[in-house]
Amino acid sequence: MSKINKLLIGFFLFVTISSISLYSLLLAGIKINSFSFGDFSVSQFYIKLNKKLIVNIEKITYTSKKSQTINSFEDIKKDIELLPKALKIFERINIERFLIDGNEFTIQLNDEMVYLDNKFVNISSKIDIVSNQVVLDLYSIYLKDINLLLLGKVKIDYFNEKVNYFGKYKKDDITGNLKIDATKSLMNFYLDSESFKSLKFIKDYIDLDKDAEAWMYDNVKGDITLKEFYGSYDLKNNKVLMKTLNGKASISNAKISFHKDVEALDVKQVDINYDNDELSFNLIEPKYKKTAMDGSNVIIHNLTSLNKGEVEINIKAKTTLNKDIHQILKAFKLNIPITQKSGITNANLKLIVPYLSSKKMITKGEFEIKNALIAINDFEFTSKEGKILVDNNIVNIKNTGFKYQKMIDAIVNLKLNTKTLQANGNAKIKSLYISSEDEILNIKNIETPLKLDFNNTVSVKLDKLKTNVLVKDLVYINIDDLSLLYPYSKLLKDNSLKGGALNLSIKDENNLTFKGKVSGLNYPISNDSKSITSLSLNGFIKNGDFEISSSDNLIKIEKSKNQTIKIKLKNIDINLKDEGSSSLNEFPKIDIDLENSNLILKDDTYSLKNAKVKLNPKIIYFDASVKNLDLPLKKDGKLVEELELKGSYTKEKTEIYTYNNDLNLILKDDDISVDLNGYDILYNTDLNEGTNSYKNFNLTAKKSRIIMNDKYKFLSDALEIRLREKSKFLHLQYKQSDITFKENSENGIDIFASDVKSEFINAIFDKKILNDGNYMLLAKGDINNLDGKVIIENSKVEDLAILNNLLLFIHTSPALINPLLAVPSVVGMATNGGFNLSGYKIINGNIEFNYSKEKENLKIKKLVTVGNGIDFDGQGDIDLSKMTLQSKIKMIFLKDYSKIVGAIPIVNYVLLGDNNRVETQVDVFGPLNNPKISTNLTKDTFSVPVNIAKRLLQSPAKLLDFLNGQDNIDNQEPINKPKE
Repeated sequence: MSKINKLLIGFFLFVTISSISLYSLLLAGIKINSFSFGDFSVSQFYIKLNKKLIVNIEKITYTSKKSQTINSFEDIKKDIELLPKALKIFERINIERFLIDGNEFTIQLNDEMVYLDNKFVNISSKIDIVSNQVVLDLYSIYLKDINLLLLGKVKIDYFNEKVNYFGKYKKDDITGNLKIDATKSLMNFYLDSESFKSLKFIKDYIDLDKDAEAWMYDNVKGDITLKEFYGSYDLKNNKVLMKTLNGKASISNAKISFHKDVEALDVKQVDINYDNDELSFNLIEPKYKKTAMDGSNVIIHNLTSLNKGEVEINIKAKTTLNKDIHQILKAFKLNIPITQKSGITNANLKLIVPYLSSKKMITKGEFEIKNALIAINDFEFTSKEGKILVDNNIVNIKNTGFKYQKMIDAIVNLKLNTKTLQANGNAKIKSLYISSEDEILNIKNIETPLKLDFNNTVSVKLDKLKTNVLVKDLVYINIDDLSLLYPYSKLLKDNSLKGGALNLSIKDENNLTFKGKVSGLNYPISNDSKSITSLSLNGFIKNGDFEISSSDNLIKIEKSKNQTIKIKLKNIDINLKDEGSSSLNEFPKIDIDLENSNLILKDDTYSLKNAKVKLNPKIIYFDASVKNLDLPLKKDGKLVEELELKGSYTKEKTEIYTYNNDLNLILKDDDISVDLNGYDILYNTDLNEGTNSYKNFNLTAKKSRIIMNDKYKFLSDALEIRLREKSKFLHLQYKQSDITFKENSENGIDIFASDVKSEFINAIFDKKILNDGNYMLLAKGDINNLDGKVIIENSKVEDLAILNNLLLFIHTSPALINPLLAVPSVVGMATNGGFNLSGYKIINGNIEFNYSKEKENLKIKKLVTVGNGIDFDGQGDIDLSKMTLQSKIKMIFLKDYSKIVGAIPIVNYVLLGDNNRVETQVDVFGPLNNPKISTNLTKDTFSVPVNIAKRLLQSPAKLLDFLNGQDNIDNQEPINKPKE
């Protein structure tokens, strides 16, 4: 036997014996604690043959280097592929733990049921094997990684490699019916559902754009019912075939959000359709807040295409273009600056939002309005009808009515750019009417270009009228040229406001404010002697009332409904001087309040601290506090600079009174009449000469003084002055004093003053010069040659510089005779009170004078006084320009001594001489207020003894004459009479 044959026989015997041995062992059962081979590791292995193999294994570990299961679909696919093969070999398999590449299985398999559990799948099912088919009557298939539970029957056709499933499914909170037809590479499915809440589970299987995902999963909420949904799944590539998908669903009690920044709509039902990659949402009875949006829908075109995908939102509403609609529009960056508060609007708006941000959103819309109340910001107007067309960022307003209260009625056509919020177009103004109590503006049937700016506020530009309108909280109208509105404004015409600029703020036709500058004014007001023809002003008109103020608040004009116009002026003058300068035939009816102003009446100007003036057509009444007066008057020793006055003015006459009637003034034509009580009248001989602008001046006064040249005061209880062009008259009475001054047309002057008292004269010089006595003055002539005489009786001179110096001189001179003779003289002067340092008593006297204004000279032609103790006899000149004196005066003194001696015959001659008196002559010269004195008194003093001795030698002859009766006292010269 060959060697090869031996080997074959040996191998056959080995195989036969081994097979018999293995079969015997399998029949008996084989149990192995553990073993391993290749990539397998087995523990607690038991196998037994009973028609088919029965296998029990506690644990199998297998590590594959070729493939790895990643999900439940792939896992089921592999399991289904292995199932027929396993059932042919094994009668029963029980593997408690089967570890394959990290996936742990529990497997139980027999002819009646199969149980499989791993991390992806749990299968529990009855099993029925018929020919090439396996039918699984599922207790359940649970796909763990997608949380899907299947209940139903699975038919596996191994010959045709098909799997069919029909049953129910449960996915999260979704339950429904499911039908699957699958081949080795493709799975077709059909399913429906009961009500559920969200489609977000689809997100794991379909990749969509974020906008599409928002509509699929977030924007639509409610009770979802899937009516049908079918499509195909690519098992080889493990993906859904999107073009095969088709479905219908409905959502009840839905919440639809058009945008994340917009509150959701309440929708009774949403019908959803998906076909050919288009997903549509048809809204049944949608309502946004309180706004119905029937007919609105959303369509997502090219749902799964990033490049072509877009969301189309169609909003339809028969409602107002209200804030609810604006919230939706603004969410999509569409800003239409118009809000409708009432009326009817048919709104159709289409928004197409592409997936790609590089593509622009498309906006199309049409709004038809009728009988609408429209607001632009806070400005409201009405529109009978109109159409608004939206084309992306362009809004066309077509033939839209615009009516604002009773003020504006127009038809506008505009093109608005919503990005710039600016619009251009035109307006046909049928009527523009603004009025208060009077018509302010009335424009009809004009067309004008129109420019609007809605940035923050609404701005309207009317080029033809050079007018801008700003619509904000109010309507602001800026008029650059009032002359363009002049033809349309009765108010401007009536007040001759032909030019300027004006800014108005209008709440309604009866409530507006304004600010600007106007020109062409024709009121009798001025500033700095210039008429005010233009004015910067501000003010308001409200329900028939109006107020106008200058920008500096110096002028304010007010008028209440049906009341007189009131004007308040500060630092402004009322000029009624030039009556022909105004076109007004009569005064306007106006009440005027003045502060720190001037009232100019003809040639007179009155500075007013404050005043109230009432202008009527024919007469002006005023009540004023007048300041800065330049009146020749004093009151209580103070210049009258302010007076509280009242009065009236017509074109013929002016009457002015103080409140207590202590000053009354009447101006009529060329006459002025003044009545005073208790005032000092100031008169300056230089300034007042020729300054009177009136032909006739009349003054009456009580208890008023005349103060001449600020020095000489003339008291009066009653005073009357009449000045005419060619004559003057003055009559003054004070107590018993009566003074009259007359100047005739030939400049002849006649002055008579009687019973003038020392009080009157002392007041003139403002010092006590005289005490007691009575004085009389007579003068006649003209101002350059006035002769007069003053007669004095029983007066005492107390304060006169000339007399004081003379008295002081006499009292301080050397003794004229020896002390024995001087004593009785001094005693006599003291006891008679007529000659001492405190004054000089005049028993009687007279002064004759001549006055020349031209020469400024007062000539004392004769001055003779008789007094107790001393007499004066002299003459002199006073230079009034220099106020100096040049005079010679004889003084007769020691009159008591002379009386005693003169009574003794012969002795009187020896001591007194032929004139029976002691006398000397002095020169008085120098300034009137302190004249100097020179005299020969000292010489006379030393010559007295010589003269006495001389007369003593001659006395015997005199004595003989006396004894012979040739001389007696009766024939002697009186010693107390001044020498003629």
